[in-house]
Amino acid sequence: MLQLTFNGAINEVGRSAILVDTGIERILLDYGSNINEVPPLHPREIVGNIDALFLSHAHLDHSGSIPLLFRKGMEFPVYGLGITKRLTKLLLEDTIKIAKREGYHPGFEKRDVRKTMRNFVSIRYREPIKLKETKVTLIHAGHIPGSSMILIETKDKNILYTGDFNDRDTMLLEKYDLKKLPNIDILITESTYANREHPDRKKVEHEFVKLVNETCSNDGISLVTGFAVGRLQELLLVLDEYNVDWPIYMDGMGIKALRIICDYPQLLREYERLRKLSKKINFVKRGSMRKKIIKRPCVILTTSGMLSGGPVVEYIKRLHDRRDSTLFLTGFQVKNTPGRILLQTGRYINPNEALDLKVKMMVKYLDFSAHVGRSGLFKTIEKLNPSKIFCIHGDDTFGFAKELCEMGYNAIAPAFMGESFTI
Repeated sequence: MLQLTFNGAINEVGRSAILVDTGIERILLDYGSNINEVPPLHPREIVGNIDALFLSHAHLDHSGSIPLLFRKGMEFPVYGLGITKRLTKLLLEDTIKIAKREGYHPGFEKRDVRKTMRNFVSIRYREPIKLKETKVTLIHAGHIPGSSMILIETKDKNILYTGDFNDRDTMLLEKYDLKKLPNIDILITESTYANREHPDRKKVEHEFVKLVNETCSNDGISLVTGFAVGRLQELLLVLDEYNVDWPIYMDGMGIKALRIICDYPQLLREYERLRKLSKKINFVKRGSMRKKIIKRPCVILTTSGMLSGGPVVEYIKRLHDRRDSTLFLTGFQVKNTPGRILLQTGRYINPNEALDLKVKMMVKYLDFSAHVGRSGLFKTIEKLNPSKIFCIHGDDTFGFAKELCEMGYNAIAPAFMGESFTI
């Protein structure tokens, strides 16, 4: 008997948490939070013990609730890449810091994060982990440094959980690696961009650099927002590739993430260039620097990617009425986040900061996503040709599953947290 229970990521981008019960072992795949709510939302509670947790990557929508399990007194190993361990620690500690500043409890404390790290077992890509009678292997996913697809080989079935993945090379990373996989019986796939396509990457890069240069040439500030882990480092490489010659600053958690990422050259396409850039660019180390650097044209790479917190809030307060400046949004904007609301209304509305500002800056959304696009999803599914597909981690997983069924696949979108399927 094989049972899959979906404890989160049900028709939403967030709270990924899948329990695989083979009858002999209980294996948890990710246990993330939805950080776009205050306080963050967690997946359905796991009842009973588990034998192991395999973490696809560090982003909080996949890792953000793991300390809750250790807070309950559970004991199990957490498997992931070494870089994933360090980036997860960075993000979890930042979660506690943000919660303290904003006056809520995140559900766990520093000691729970420490216990998570003590139980973390660092492994490599393609290094099989043998449990009682199940073999689990992490496969390069191309999403962020350390991101993994998770292959589970049971006695009767082969399961592939995609986590978040990318089928296109970026400047930072090579695309996913599907070579030498066994036949896949069950595919659990992300659906973030199931209903839309990505534009040509080179065109996006050219548009980005052109607008950065135009903004700075007009004495404005290019305020570039992105996710601390993966996105800001990618954008730094793009700016360098096109010889952007304005002063470049990095602010927020992206600085620490950059330092961690540079410790893993074997995972990166452009390690040497990124290492040199990390020595060359300017880091904003004090809040007082923010007021100073916006007096002259420059490029500021900062967090958070959806404008919900981080240094970008301070910059928007100071720059929102400057028509000579541009605010760049470079990643997916989840429903009801300040970034999505700004794109829809032209106002920066952030209840956590008690802000409602009319934004006169140019606001430009550019698709630098590190997720697979619509056509890439279909090509990947065609290549793997699984017997059964579960669609999660998207705004319209039901529509995606329906479309796959119309194409002849056996596809399901779980309808509620805790829904189980016996296979």
